Amino acid sequence: MIDTFLLLQPYLHRPSSGKPCLLVADENLVDIPFANLNPAVQILSNRVDIIQQAQLANCQGLLNDFDFSVFSNGSFQRVVYRVSKEKLVAHHIINHALRLLADDGELVLLGAKNEGIKTYASKAAVYFNNRASVAKHGNHYLATICKTKTSANDSEKRVLALKAPYEKLAPVITCNGNKLYSKPGLFGWNKIDRGSALLAQHLSEFFAGFATSPETLLDLGCGYGYLSVMAAQALSEVNLHIVASDNCAAAIIACRKNFTVFNINGEVVSDDCASGITATFDALICNPPFHQGFKTDSRLTEKFLNSAARHLKPAGRALFVVNQFVPLEKLAQPLFTHSEKIIEAEGFKLVILSKK
Repeated sequence: MIDTFLLLQPYLHRPSSGKPCLLVADENLVDIPFANLNPAVQILSNRVDIIQQAQLANCQGLLNDFDFSVFSNGSFQRVVYRVSKEKLVAHHIINHALRLLADDGELVLLGAKNEGIKTYASKAAVYFNNRASVAKHGNHYLATICKTKTSANDSEKRVLALKAPYEKLAPVITCNGNKLYSKPGLFGWNKIDRGSALLAQHLSEFFAGFATSPETLLDLGCGYGYLSVMAAQALSEVNLHIVASDNCAAAIIACRKNFTVFNINGEVVSDDCASGITATFDALICNPPFHQGFKTDSRLTEKFLNSAARHLKPAGRALFVVNQFVPLEKLAQPLFTHSEKIIEAEGFKLVILSKK
């Protein structure tokens, strides 16, 4: 991560024009040394943890779902972007960069060859109607494309294609007559994750293990809210109060929509692994991520387990779904008294955790 930052750092300062620089940051830039940034750099991110880190370092940070309408035309002399894992997100950001840049401003792109950086640079050059300067740095390539005074001419004809409008919510499936919505910008946005589907199939079994039906539930890392909807339906006879939490701005937008559509009793909270939630819960469900951008990160499992332990009541129970290779039971031992693997199938396993 530091190597990535070192490649970007020469571009993260106030240009001689006096106009600021915009750093567009997603999960690939978690834990960079924000304190080393020039104060003139503005940061836009779709992740709570990144903005929290930036603000702690006294940087200018804005959290939203890559909504660039908050900036006027020509606001920046430079837009710096380490490309995202999802192509649709990358295209969305590159498409807006042209409008955001002043004349003679530049777009800076960074990524590895297997992440499509050369294609992004080539397409951005066509969109900007100018050549891209591309330099190789180990496994990464850094591309710069300058905006000229004629770049905007007929640019709408060269815009990078999006398979779906980035800002729009789209129906994914139908549940009991209502449509479940999602949107680009969150992991697995246009499908039901296989691990989540497996967890949903065993929710009734999980809830049956309680002495009395749980009245409160935390959906930790809720995504677009599929598991919250399934849990509410599995306990439809109980006035279950559900709190859904996620780090991603796109997930929060979609999940709030689904809470409204399905009339779920509860709330959706934008938070980093529920770190700001002080309440404890009877039940907790979680399909934790094990990727941080393009890389796997075992620390994520531990982070979600620690959060689960903090947020469960003494008699509470948690249901996790993880890939079979994740040593969840071992990692949970210091935090939970009991763990029970209830099924292992299709590359996943379901594990119930409790303190008693």
